[in-house]
Amino acid sequence: MSTLEEQIRKILSEELGSKEASTSASGNKGVFKTVDEAVGAAKKAQEIFVDCSIETRNKVIDAIKDGFAGSLDYIAEEILKETGMGTADAKVLKLENALFNTPGTEDLTSEIQTGDGGLIMYEYAPYGVIGAVTPSTNPVETVIANAIMMLAGGNTVYFSVHPGAKNISRWAVEKVNEFIYDAVKLENLVVTIEKPSIEAAQEMMAHKDIDALVVTGGPGVVHQAMISGKKAIGAGAGNPPAMVDASADVALAARNIVESAAFDNNILCTAEKEVIAVQCVKDDLIRLMQAEGAFLLTAQKDIDALLALTLRENGTPSRQFIGKDATYILDEAKISYTGKPNLIIMETAKDHPFVEKEMLMPIVPVVCAKDFDDMLQIALEAEGGNHHTSSIHSGDLKHINKAAHRMNTSIFVVNGPTFAGTGVGFTGASALTISTPTGEGTTTAKTFTRRRRLNSPQGFSMRVWRD
Repeated sequence: MSTLEEQIRKILSEELGSKEASTSASGNKGVFKTVDEAVGAAKKAQEIFVDCSIETRNKVIDAIKDGFAGSLDYIAEEILKETGMGTADAKVLKLENALFNTPGTEDLTSEIQTGDGGLIMYEYAPYGVIGAVTPSTNPVETVIANAIMMLAGGNTVYFSVHPGAKNISRWAVEKVNEFIYDAVKLENLVVTIEKPSIEAAQEMMAHKDIDALVVTGGPGVVHQAMISGKKAIGAGAGNPPAMVDASADVALAARNIVESAAFDNNILCTAEKEVIAVQCVKDDLIRLMQAEGAFLLTAQKDIDALLALTLRENGTPSRQFIGKDATYILDEAKISYTGKPNLIIMETAKDHPFVEKEMLMPIVPVVCAKDFDDMLQIALEAEGGNHHTSSIHSGDLKHINKAAHRMNTSIFVVNGPTFAGTGVGFTGASALTISTPTGEGTTTAKTFTRRRRLNSPQGFSMRVWRD
């Protein structure tokens, strides 16, 4: 630890009336009773952390990675137990992605321009204290990934965790604090409160010491962040279509779509929510999807029964079935089936509620299109202008380019499962917060920093003092 950091800690220790700026004796481990207490602790911690070296930030990130590495199976089981959504195997893969595939300080490369007029440097500075809202669908995954990226940027973080995953999320925040304190003797870089609530989230958003907001959640909470008057980075709704054209490798498309749509029981906002296939490949695609484990509903009465069960009268998906196994949903709908299907599929019209609604269940409608242009238009309508995620299965480069340009989604996957767009399977950097309404797209450490321009018409001259 540098001499400067020791001096800063000493000054703040005297100000706070403790032996050291880190209040390790409190035993709070980053968890406080009130929003104000938590934000206040994070602000005091940020006053220390902002002057720490990149080496210290790297030690913090390494401590998080090393600390959680042996607990992923436990975390996955606890998430499943508390939320009742998804599958443990998928959660382990998501946790591995968050922990080992999230960019850190290496993302913060400075930019330098030189010329006759002097030197300009752009560097990436912290916002300060970030208020981060996390979802129940990826609770600990988001805590881990956001903590790594935000701390890499020199920020501290207040986590407004989802009440539906409060226990495991609070445990994760406590563990992050333990790991960091053991590594660098800093505390409260990451904080939360004992009893999260909607009211507490609103209080956090309005708090004077919260410098930026990052919301991984639905359109309602994203809207609250965007009207807060603070810098807001917001994820939002998605309804990703998977397109299959006449040139596609249909067997590969079927395998990718079923694997990805069934992954964690379809609770990822990136997961394929509907399939639009051109007429000449549609029947083969459905047959091959069945071979991959999908169960096809053919009777209209069964489709109607499933819709009545899973969609509430107000037009929103029933929380009872979000993220549940396909077999559980079929059993509750009293629809007979064979084997152990991992996905429920059926043919529908393009305006069916299963196409238009983001169900977050292993239920995927297949819509028939006349040709490529018709397929693309249906996909655009189904995606609904969310600009979140879409995919295409095609061997025609012109079709791929046109679809990518027209869909204009933050994630566009070609001939693969859409979970690849989140980094699962180590297919690029992790993407746990995908900011579509505010335009940042898939986030990295750089997203959570302020781009600062430094001008020196005479260039920078530096003295090196020696003891």
